[in-house]
Amino acid sequence: MSDLNRWMQKHNLCPENILYLYRSDRKTVLHRMDGGEAALYAPMHGVLSVLPEDQFLNISKGIAVNRSQIVNIGNDGVYTMSDGRTFQGRKRGLSSHRRLRMEIGLSDTKPRPMSMSLLEKCSLLDDMPLAFCVIELVFNEDGHGVDFIFRYCNAEMANIEGVPVEEMLDRSFYKVFPNGDKKWLVSYADVALNGTKHTLHDYSPEVDKYLTIHCYQPEPGYCACVLQANEPEAGRAEHCGVSIKQEV
Repeated sequence: MSDLNRWMQKHNLCPENILYLYRSDRKTVLHRMDGGEAALYAPMHGVLSVLPEDQFLNISKGIAVNRSQIVNIGNDGVYTMSDGRTFQGRKRGLSSHRRLRMEIGLSDTKPRPMSMSLLEKCSLLDDMPLAFCVIELVFNEDGHGVDFIFRYCNAEMANIEGVPVEEMLDRSFYKVFPNGDKKWLVSYADVALNGTKHTLHDYSPEVDKYLTIHCYQPEPGYCACVLQANEPEAGRAEHCGVSIKQEV
């Protein structure tokens, strides 16, 4: 076992739990998925030499990322990771980014029109006692999720959000809720683009409630959400910050 392998073992680092690597103050910093970091005086190429070549992508001088944790690649070469951090990669043409998105299994950022069959299926949930909605993600020219539009809301959504359904449908979330928090946009975009599933827990300032939100992809470009309000006391005790569970 090499000295580098022993160092990684000592710091609980393995290819499966490394989110990205970057250079800082002449050190190579390895950022784990749990948020922890470890740094050492070694060149980036040396560290990458002991990691699986097909698992990590060197996106620019001094930055390498775990392919499986890339949420989006913007047309300007900005990489968005699963923890919300962004890195500027090498400048490429639009077609190059599309090829790279396909190569690593990302969908293109342009959403498809929501089908009538999906809207018809959603109508079965009009009177469901749990709040349910389908949102369409809005991306900027760099491919980053910046907003979402309510395309379907059942009656219970009005009770959770405190806004009549007709005032939410086909409107931007941040126009309906100007004080809305953007901390969940990365998760919503991941669902809409990549078909992943997330369960989110946190305080929602726009409705002054602690929420649990279960998210899945009903169609490419869309995110469906089941919302449950939690008791404030329980929410404060359990959710000091946003908690995100990605389901397989």
